[in-house]
Amino acid sequence: MSRDAPNIIDQAIAWHLRQADMAATEWEAFVAWLEVPAHAEAYDRVTLLDRQIAEVRFPDPAPLPVAANDDAPRHRRWWPLAGGGAIAAALVLGLTMPSVFAPAAADHVYATRDGERRDVRLADGTQVALNGGSLLRVSGDDPRRVALDSGEALFHVVHDAAHPFELRAGDQVVRDLGTTFNVVHSGARIAVAVAEGSVLFQPDGAQLRLGAGQAVTMAADHRLVRSTLPTAVIGGWRTGDLSFDGTPVGEVAASLRRALGIDLRIIGDLSKRPFTGMIHVTGAADRDVPHLADLIGATWRRNGEGWVLAQRDTATP
Repeated sequence: MSRDAPNIIDQAIAWHLRQADMAATEWEAFVAWLEVPAHAEAYDRVTLLDRQIAEVRFPDPAPLPVAANDDAPRHRRWWPLAGGGAIAAALVLGLTMPSVFAPAAADHVYATRDGERRDVRLADGTQVALNGGSLLRVSGDDPRRVALDSGEALFHVVHDAAHPFELRAGDQVVRDLGTTFNVVHSGARIAVAVAEGSVLFQPDGAQLRLGAGQAVTMAADHRLVRSTLPTAVIGGWRTGDLSFDGTPVGEVAASLRRALGIDLRIIGDLSKRPFTGMIHVTGAADRDVPHLADLIGATWRRNGEGWVLAQRDTATP
């Protein structure tokens, strides 16, 4: 092991623990960090061990004997109090003492920066198109078990009735029934749209079947909204065509950030306003941002290297 290895492991653990709360600039830094092979290898090991730790079943503590004349004992419960520090310690222990855990193959991690795209072919022949600002994990033990931790991806899945393809986005599961489908995982919002075949979306354990031309969006409060759309527009981001149906402007802006790789900020309540329509992204921010502002009835201005959108009656600081 090289001298730098412990430091790299510490960095990998830190990135892993921060992911749920990272801002766009931090995601960009994370993707850049992953581009170093040693960093990517360390992060793979950390995510693998985290999954193994989560699967460990610890025995219930044995009850302590209580004498008749004694006061009630003060139970010292340490494991349920485990926060980031205890989790990090467990990860370090597992990485330095790998024999504690059963050997397993590390996850494969694929990441893109905003404005960058990547095509991935899995071992089973399934093809995945990753949009900008996305993070995909593929199980090292089973290439038909994947997780979209953030961003957007279009999946062309090879059908195998005996071994269905399973995608996790946050706590939710999408099970493929032989199809092409698009998934967006942005914060607590998840959107699934089917172009061909069908999928089984399992929100909170339910069974929701979606066929070609059908879509569903799960909001942060787990409210589901079903819709229909032309199959030709699903995955249209690959050719610069973005389609929205009652989508909050904040998510529309996130789509533009993924496509252009720009810093785009929303002022006030504009981010909550629903937008329905189509946007063609030319790739030139100085054309695409003003065009979006016109479509949603907002003002725009440059802010250094970034952009700011606001309601027409709201001043931009």
